[in-house]
Amino acid sequence: MEKLIKNVLIVGLWVAAMACGKKETVDPNVGFSTQIKNIVPQTIIDDLKTRGMPINEGTIPPKIEGIYISNPHTLEAPYGTDDTYKKGDLFADLIMRFSNQKDDGSLTIETKNAGTNANGIGGFLSGNGNKFSIFAELKYVSGSVTATQIRVFSGEITSTGIKDFYTTILIKDKVDPSGTLFPVGKSRILKDGDGVASKTSNFRIAVTPNLSPSSPDCSK
Repeated sequence: MEKLIKNVLIVGLWVAAMACGKKETVDPNVGFSTQIKNIVPQTIIDDLKTRGMPINEGTIPPKIEGIYISNPHTLEAPYGTDDTYKKGDLFADLIMRFSNQKDDGSLTIETKNAGTNANGIGGFLSGNGNKFSIFAELKYVSGSVTATQIRVFSGEITSTGIKDFYTTILIKDKVDPSGTLFPVGKSRILKDGDGVASKTSNFRIAVTPNLSPSSPDCSK
């Protein structure tokens, strides 16, 4: 009996030692940081998913720094039944610059689209492997019109660009006396019509041959 007690004690100590030495692992395929949830509430994320916006969750996103252009930039999901644009409509090219990516998932975001500019108030990454999503709050400026946008960018980073590129734009608030932008609280989902937002070296917009210089950006 005494021998049995000693054996049980030894096994118990070994299990305890293994438990103390075992490092807790985090599943890289699920979860969002607190910073992301502060930018984009879970209710909005769930709504975007149901409307076709890919969301790449995870805590080990890839390095995505660079300049990319979505061309053709096409509408995937209108903001509602009263949207004047429909699925498949073309918008002016979207050019994006992602820089200053940190280990905590934060980064700097700048976009240009048909003479408009938007710069990051805050942006954070999620993802795993080569797939990622960016969640950002941007300040939008187009002449005298200003707005705060919630933006989501998703795709798979490759050597030539961002495969399966999608983006969402949601108007959080705006100063828009003439009603140029679509309504506050509404969102559009857009994607690259060729499937890849190409990597480029210039952070500037060229006129797309099949669109006029006055083609709308995706906020209008």
